[in-house]
Amino acid sequence: MGNFLIDSIKRYFGYVKHFFYSLSFQVKLIFSLILSISIFITLCTFLIVQDIQSNIDNQVLKLNHNLKVTQTLAQLGAQILLPDYKNNNIRNSRLEELINSTSKKDPEMYFVVFTDNAGNVLAKSKFAHLYDIFKNHSNKVTPPNHVPFIRIAYSKNGKLLTIAEPLQFNSNFLGWAWVGFADAGFTIVGSKKELLAFLFEIFLLVWILSVIGAIVNSLIITRPLRKLEKGAKAISEGRFGFQLPLKGFLGKELSLLVKAFNKMSKRLQQYEESNIATLSSERNKFESVVMSIADGVIVLDKENTIQIINPTAARLLNRSGDELIGQKANNIWDVKANEQMLNYLNNIRIIDIEGSSHEYLNFELVRENKNLRLIITPLYDISNEKLGAVIVIQDRTKEAEIELIKQEFISNVSHELRTPITSIKCYVDTLCSHNDQIDEKTRTEFLSIVNEETDRLSNLVNDVLELSRLESPSTKIQLSTQEVYPPIDYALKSIMVLANKKSIKLLTDISENLPALDIHQEYIERILINLISNAIKYTPGNGIVKLVVKKEEDSVLFQVIDNGIGIQEEHIPLIFERFYRIENKVHTIKGTGLGLTIVKKSIEQHGGKISVRSKLGEGSIFEFTLPIPEQNTGISKIKDFKKESQIAKSA
Repeated sequence: MGNFLIDSIKRYFGYVKHFFYSLSFQVKLIFSLILSISIFITLCTFLIVQDIQSNIDNQVLKLNHNLKVTQTLAQLGAQILLPDYKNNNIRNSRLEELINSTSKKDPEMYFVVFTDNAGNVLAKSKFAHLYDIFKNHSNKVTPPNHVPFIRIAYSKNGKLLTIAEPLQFNSNFLGWAWVGFADAGFTIVGSKKELLAFLFEIFLLVWILSVIGAIVNSLIITRPLRKLEKGAKAISEGRFGFQLPLKGFLGKELSLLVKAFNKMSKRLQQYEESNIATLSSERNKFESVVMSIADGVIVLDKENTIQIINPTAARLLNRSGDELIGQKANNIWDVKANEQMLNYLNNIRIIDIEGSSHEYLNFELVRENKNLRLIITPLYDISNEKLGAVIVIQDRTKEAEIELIKQEFISNVSHELRTPITSIKCYVDTLCSHNDQIDEKTRTEFLSIVNEETDRLSNLVNDVLELSRLESPSTKIQLSTQEVYPPIDYALKSIMVLANKKSIKLLTDISENLPALDIHQEYIERILINLISNAIKYTPGNGIVKLVVKKEEDSVLFQVIDNGIGIQEEHIPLIFERFYRIENKVHTIKGTGLGLTIVKKSIEQHGGKISVRSKLGEGSIFEFTLPIPEQNTGISKIKDFKKESQIAKSA
């Protein structure tokens, strides 16, 4: 039987132990605290009850003491009154001595009064009149209606316990003994001071228990939750990877929760790094594409702030990319362009049914002598919210120049064609309408003019066709390695008549042993004839025109030098433009205005370069170079040109 009981007890404690270990750390801690608090409260309650019982016992003992003191006074007073009952003076004197001696022994005794059986005062202590015992009679006390008489009263000096005992001797009733004692109040906890101490102990106990509860709550629940709140706030702010410390009274569940949170935070950090790497790669690809676009590209955000700008756009705006990034788009354009662009950017809200913008802005402006075309297109996300805009800047300066050149070309060709055609038409009409009235000399003169104008018209058409052929991308001059002396000879012979006609001295300085060049003979002849004939045209009679040909390091230099009227400095940059003729300003020398343009295009087709130096009134030097082929190691035949020889003299 005993073993069965012991086994049952062990099994019961085993269940309890297993149940206790299966609880979480927080539950164990709370259970332990509740048990501790229960023991603490039980102990405190026991001590308080013991203290209360002790106070009650002390108060009962004190009351008994006061009753005994009163009874003793009553017995002593009765002994004094009986022998000397009829001698009042001696009686009263002995009663007063008894009162004084007793009051000195007990300091808590406030007053003592002896009365006869009718309530008349026989003797009293010194300050008895200060207490509320005599009521309306100064020397008489109302006898009590029961024995023992105990009354609690309140006076100016505090709470007063009044006890009355009868004066008896051998069954003779002689009067009353009234005694007043200081009373702190009869309570379960004692006096007021003891009551305050008791209340303070209760308050302190409750306060301690509250503090313990708050600490437990902070350690077990609040503090871990604050840590979790801090971690959640860090995650919400984008600080992925934030780790919570595994310290403090976390317990099993909170520890698992903190570990799960840290794992989640680390995983989010990995995702973020992966996403950032992907986004960075995509952004780099996007920026690489934008940076490599030939046109200027500016990417704006929804606040119209420049986020990306490629080098082409920075170059077209004549600003650095770093300087432009972060600026508002309206800080880089003029007022008119800003008005157009901002009006568009602030009103791009129209989205078609399919969810894509069909609206864009296209306008042109001139900035720092550049013709720019701006194409502004809005950017939207998948929810059709505006993300910003893309501005494409196209440099149309060359196109504008080409269009202008085309317009000028058409205008000039029309003008140049109209002049000879009008002249021919006029003279032919005159000959047809008034042939009978025109003499032979006039008719011959008219026909001569018609012939000249026809030649002029033919030359103009030929020059236009030649220039068109030279400027065609599909047409290339067929070059071959040849000597340069034959075209030089042909050009000089062809121009000799014009030189003689104006009495121009045509001099040459042609080096010997010039290398063979990759040239087209007819084009070199036309180049030289055009340059030399121009020099003769713009050189007054008896002037000098000189042709210099010499070898340089990797090219052959041709120079046509004259001492003619020269060219004004402002005309030199435009001298090779189509139909640009200086004589148009003064209308003196006729020409198509295409000769030098054809010369320049022909030289460029040969891989050479042409330039001009001139001073007004002193003459001009037109010079061009032709490259020497690298594979050419041979030497051309030596031509017997005499340096500085005069091949044309004045007529």
